[in-house]
Amino acid sequence: MMNLHFARIAVSALAVSLFLNGCGGSGSSSTPEVPEPAPPTGTVVLLFTDRPSDDFSEINLNVIEAILIGGNDVDGQQVLFQGEEPIDLLNLTNFSEPIVFGEVAAGIYTKLRLVIDQLELVPIDGGPSQYPPLPANGKIDLLDPNGIEVLPGRTLIAEIDMEANKAIHLVGAGNSGRYQFRPVVKAEFMNGDLGVLPDKLARVEGTVTSISDGGFELCDIETPESCIDVATDDATSIFGNDGVPIDFSTLMANDEVVVIGSYNVDGNILLNAVVLEIGGNAEQVKGNVVSDPADSQFLLQKNDETSIVVELQEGTDLLPGTKYYDEHGAVGAEAVVLGADVEVEGVRPEGADPDLIRAALVFIEPEADEQLSGTIEEPIDTGATPPNFGLALSGEGGSTCVNVQDGADILLVDAAASEVTMGMASDLAAGQVVDVFGESVEGDCFSANEVIVDLNASET
Repeated sequence: MMNLHFARIAVSALAVSLFLNGCGGSGSSSTPEVPEPAPPTGTVVLLFTDRPSDDFSEINLNVIEAILIGGNDVDGQQVLFQGEEPIDLLNLTNFSEPIVFGEVAAGIYTKLRLVIDQLELVPIDGGPSQYPPLPANGKIDLLDPNGIEVLPGRTLIAEIDMEANKAIHLVGAGNSGRYQFRPVVKAEFMNGDLGVLPDKLARVEGTVTSISDGGFELCDIETPESCIDVATDDATSIFGNDGVPIDFSTLMANDEVVVIGSYNVDGNILLNAVVLEIGGNAEQVKGNVVSDPADSQFLLQKNDETSIVVELQEGTDLLPGTKYYDEHGAVGAEAVVLGADVEVEGVRPEGADPDLIRAALVFIEPEADEQLSGTIEEPIDTGATPPNFGLALSGEGGSTCVNVQDGADILLVDAAASEVTMGMASDLAAGQVVDVFGESVEGDCFSANEVIVDLNASET
């Protein structure tokens, strides 16, 4: 489901103009035209995404509130969302899902507060669901040291990565083991009007309303007043309910569809469609490629260890076929190789083999990061290029050195207060207990693309 909601505060449109036009005078008037001031509100787009997990078939949670909390120039709170928004995080591994499009007062906010309830972990081995307790009654505060700025008349995109694979830990072992949740949640704030947009594709479900000039309005099934504009072009792959490429002209009002694409903000928020699936019967399956792709198909061993045949649609110049993506963007069909982990988006056509899915999009998943855990020790040089530190390893002991990649995410996690602050290399210090993620480099230090600091366990 699209799960797209307007904010509860004075929402009238998906986006607002940068400036309101003033009224012009007559040619003989000596009074110059004076533009009206910028509107006192900006638009906030809240997207959810996640990282993969090999331990669970579902990670379900319910978002019940999202609030921007003000700083010196913004009084009080701005409620983005209140209600119930169930999410299976594992459906968001390779895509983002919009939760809120809405207007709030412009200004610089200190934090984005999320409130969630009832985290359900469904083990992949078919065991009973686990319900780990949530810290701070489900409240998670996301802070940015630079503040969260909503500019007048512009669009702020907040991509929320729940990072469930790093937030959920097994405490103990055997039958006595239990899962524990810590608030490892990453927020990236992007000014969409300045061209800073999410890297991940968005996946949105809904019902088609008005259609015109290769585009249409897509509205949520359960809340039809919540809508977004969608654009297609000659490169958009369009599929019918049998999973076969078709022409845009077959799209009808009231059709249920899935759109996969990327956002564009140029006055209005627009979803540019890479894939359009018509019929409301699309699904996602994940697994490992266990046969050499040939004759436009391959065998996929799903994560539940059953198998399914994936049929690829070659398409033509007029009717594009299956799309291929990885974490860096569009790739070719040659990226699907024996042994690759993939997510397939498509349909199981009615009347065909139930163990066959016709692929609209194949996403080639990246290899999982390696993880090291331990305590930062000397030598440490956070001003170097790259920043680096010594790491006393947990468990078996020993030590290694860590290089922090340019652009690496550094999360300062205070589980007791349920706060997560996006930090910098200069925030790292000896005595901090950390988890680092990245890859081992032969003959060199471990290369980290993410450092999570456990403030509650650290000495500093």
